[in-house]
Amino acid sequence: HYVTSLATQFRQKYHRDVVIDLICYRKYGHNEGDEPSFTQPLMYKQIKDHPSPREVYAKKLLDGAVLSAAEIEALQAEMNEKLTAAHAIAKTNTNAPVVSAFEGAWKGLRRATEDDYQITVKTSVDEKTLRDIGKKITTLPADFHPHPKLVRLVEQRAQQVDAGEGIDWGTGEALAFGSLVAQGAHVRVSGQDSERGTFSHRHSVLYDFETAKSYTPLNNIGKGQAEYLVINSALSEAAVLGFEYGHSIADPTSLTIWEAQFGDFANGAQVIIDQFIVSSESKWQRMSGLVMLLPHGYEGQGPEHSSARLERFLQMCARQNLQVCNLSTPAQIFHALRRQIVREYRKPLVVMSPKSLLRHPMAVSKMADFTTGAFQEVIDDPTSPKKPRKILFCTGKIYYE
Repeated sequence: HYVTSLATQFRQKYHRDVVIDLICYRKYGHNEGDEPSFTQPLMYKQIKDHPSPREVYAKKLLDGAVLSAAEIEALQAEMNEKLTAAHAIAKTNTNAPVVSAFEGAWKGLRRATEDDYQITVKTSVDEKTLRDIGKKITTLPADFHPHPKLVRLVEQRAQQVDAGEGIDWGTGEALAFGSLVAQGAHVRVSGQDSERGTFSHRHSVLYDFETAKSYTPLNNIGKGQAEYLVINSALSEAAVLGFEYGHSIADPTSLTIWEAQFGDFANGAQVIIDQFIVSSESKWQRMSGLVMLLPHGYEGQGPEHSSARLERFLQMCARQNLQVCNLSTPAQIFHALRRQIVREYRKPLVVMSPKSLLRHPMAVSKMADFTTGAFQEVIDDPTSPKKPRKILFCTGKIYYE
């Protein structure tokens, strides 16, 4: 404790890195019941004959005349008495430890019940608010020079919102983010190239083509709004996803999103997914509303850049621990993202993000799909016959084909 405290103070004062060279040994092997001499007989003969750190420190105090032998024995006896008393209390206390997952930042939230899964929560937003957000995210400063290829994208988004139809995936996602920060919910997105999106559908951070200065429209919606933070993170999936999982349990009022560049990049973070995300509630007594966006679909990028391993995530579903979605319309991603914050409980969300549907002319939504309605687990075919002979269950890409 003293060494780490000293090292931290040194770093904070002099802004220099510190390396602590800690030399130690494990007295009992893997645990107290283990017998390490089975495989390390010579080493553990040395360890057995080696005085303990307490004995080494006591001798140093005695040699330096800091404490007498009697004082050292008294301190040892006092500590043994405390440990013996604590052990006695522990043996008589049969009550299981109480873990409260709903204190601090989690106050006001709760566990989900079976009834909750039958309830549709209101995630729609009034038209005036959405039109205002649409205008703010497509209005750039007068002295800002966007990349020539992005001028068209900004104009298209403005036209989509203004017309109230033909709203594509990128615009639907931006409206979800904008509506959340406008109501005070922080939105955080991380992943490789997440500012623009791997398939250039997002472009939530724009760079001046002449000065390289950045501008984030989602942080210029209105006074009192929450922050929209998007981070082009390192290609180290286990580290980044582990951090974002931690963020999701530290701040449940934020929408925390990790986006894989390609869906199968989640392979590098499989331990985080298995050990923490899918088992967070049952194993660790911690809820998490983390969102994983995993671009999915055979769109010509080859076998290693196509599948987000949908079947793997479905196999990991048990007792309502996980939401796995393959969304078909921009309104669906809008409602799915908003639902993560609007509900009184938190569940991880895994989205098989589309590739070809990001710009598919038929994969669009109307303004009414955002201002009314909610997330749909299943979308019925509006053109179904009165007496169907066959029912085909499919996801968006196949539906549009």
